[in-house]
Amino acid sequence: MYTMKFLRLYLLAILVFNLAACSTMQEVSIQGAMQNSSPHGVDYGSLVHVRMLDKTSAKFRVTVINADGLGGSENFYRYENMADLKVESAKSNDTSIGAILLGVLGVAALVFLVANADSVSVCSSTPCESP
Repeated sequence: MYTMKFLRLYLLAILVFNLAACSTMQEVSIQGAMQNSSPHGVDYGSLVHVRMLDKTSAKFRVTVINADGLGGSENFYRYENMADLKVESAKSNDTSIGAILLGVLGVAALVFLVANADSVSVCSSTPCESP
């Protein structure tokens, strides 16, 4: 019973870790975007999160980039009104030795737990009989 609960939590933790490791939001300089024709790291189709000076925010895919601002399918946001601009940057797909080693150790720990699940016994108030 406890092994199955642990197994579920273990698999959930691995799933959350993998999803979190896929992409991150990277800060983009608004001053640099105002000086250049387009902000560094932002391309058409990029997922961006914009926080405006009036405390509103929006998350959208970029369909318009020009010297005045960025736009999505619904709205256009001017650089001069932005307080914060972040762009999603996918992490590279390069596999490192550390990631492979961590994966192998995780699988080994999981196999060890499943293999030893039969040795767990639950007894009532009387002493357990040894096999």
